[in-house]
Amino acid sequence: MYWANFLHIYQPPTQTEEITRRVADECYRRLVDILTRRPEARLTLNINACLTQQLDRYGLHDVIDGLRALAERGQIEFTGSGMYHPILPLIPPPEIRRQIELNTEVNRRFFGQAYRPQGLFPPEMCYSFQVAQVAADLGFRWLIVDEIAYDGSLGRFRPQGLYRIEGLDDFHVFFRDRALSNALNYGRLPTAAAFLEAAAPYAGGPYLLTATDGEIYGHHRPGQERLLEEVYAARLVPTCTISDLFGRFSTVETVPPLDSSWSTWEDEMRAGAPYSHWLYPGNELQELQWELTNLLVEAFAGRPVPEAAREALDRGLHSCQYWWASARPWWDVAMIERGAELLAGAAAQASSVLPQETIDRAQELRRRIVDLATEWQESGLARRMRDRYLAEHPQVDHRSLTFATPT
Repeated sequence: MYWANFLHIYQPPTQTEEITRRVADECYRRLVDILTRRPEARLTLNINACLTQQLDRYGLHDVIDGLRALAERGQIEFTGSGMYHPILPLIPPPEIRRQIELNTEVNRRFFGQAYRPQGLFPPEMCYSFQVAQVAADLGFRWLIVDEIAYDGSLGRFRPQGLYRIEGLDDFHVFFRDRALSNALNYGRLPTAAAFLEAAAPYAGGPYLLTATDGEIYGHHRPGQERLLEEVYAARLVPTCTISDLFGRFSTVETVPPLDSSWSTWEDEMRAGAPYSHWLYPGNELQELQWELTNLLVEAFAGRPVPEAAREALDRGLHSCQYWWASARPWWDVAMIERGAELLAGAAAQASSVLPQETIDRAQELRRRIVDLATEWQESGLARRMRDRYLAEHPQVDHRSLTFATPT
C-alpha cells in the first residue's frame, strides 16, 4: 500500500500579518525542515497563491525557497487551485478560469519551473462537473475530491485503481479517505504508531489517499508534525505523490462524481446542500453575501474596470467570509465584516465605470450583512445555530481551528 498524502496550506487574503507569521513558525517552516531531512518522503501540496504573496510580502522567503527546492527534488508536487480560495462551483465559468489562471501565474513567478501542477485542488474540495470541465480545458490531468462525491455516502469507498470522470476525455478524479483524513485533522492520530494502527485495515488496498489542511502539523495541532517525522523515519509505509499513482495502477473506472465538498455530510447531501458551509438553504446572512457577490461579478463582467477594483473583487471571492457566516459550526463576525467590506470596496473603486445604483446597492448590502451578523451575535442566534448543528453532527470537532471569535 502506498500513502498518497495531500496537504493544503492557505491563509485568507484578509488574514493579519501576525497570524501568517505565527503559522509560518509553527507549521510551514517545520514541514519544510522535516521533508528536507527525509529525502525519501513524498507528498502532494497545494499552496494558494494568495498565501505565496503573503509569504513574500512579510519576508518569509525561506518558506518559498524551501518549497521550491523540495519540488525541484521531486519530493513534493504542486497542484493548481483558485488564487484567492473561492468556492468554484458558486461562481461563473469565466471567474473559475480567471482564479485558476491567476493562481498559476503568481505561483510560477515565485516557484519557477518547479511549479508544474498536473492536478487541481478545488478549494474545500467543492466539486461540480463545470469545475472539472474548466480544469480539463486548462490542461490539468486530474482533480481531488472527498469520498462523499463517489456516491453520496461515507465509510464505504475504497480505491481500487484509477477513476476517470464521465463526460470528459481522459480526465481523472481522486477521492480522499474521509475517516483517516479527519482523524488526522482532529488530532486523533498524534503518533506514527497510532497512524499505522488506523491505516492497517487499508493495507490490502492499492493506496491510501488522505487530504488535510497542512496547518494541522504544528499550528492547529501543536506537536502533530512529529507524526510525519516518525512515519518517514520508520519507512514502513512507502509514500508517493498523487500523480505517481498513474504509473503504478492501470485499472480505470469511469464515474460521475456528485456535487459536494470535504465538509459535506450525508444528511446535507440528501437535503440538496452540497456546499452547506458556504450556501445553506435558509441562511439569510449567506444569501445576502451571495447577493452582493453576484451583483459585483455581473457588474464587472465585460467592463474595463480599474485594476485595483478588479483585484479587490478577486480577493473578495475568498471562501472564508461565507464559511464564518454559516454557524455550522463556524462563526466569526470580524471575518464576515472584512469580506463584505472588501466586496463593497471593489464597487467603490470602480465608480468611474459602474452605475451609481450598483455602487449604492453594494453599500446597502454591506450594511445589511454587517447589521445582521451583529444581530445574530448579540441575540445569541449564531450560538443556537452552532449548537444545533453540533448536536446533529457529533462527529465534527469544532476545536479544529484556532482563530475564530467566540460566540
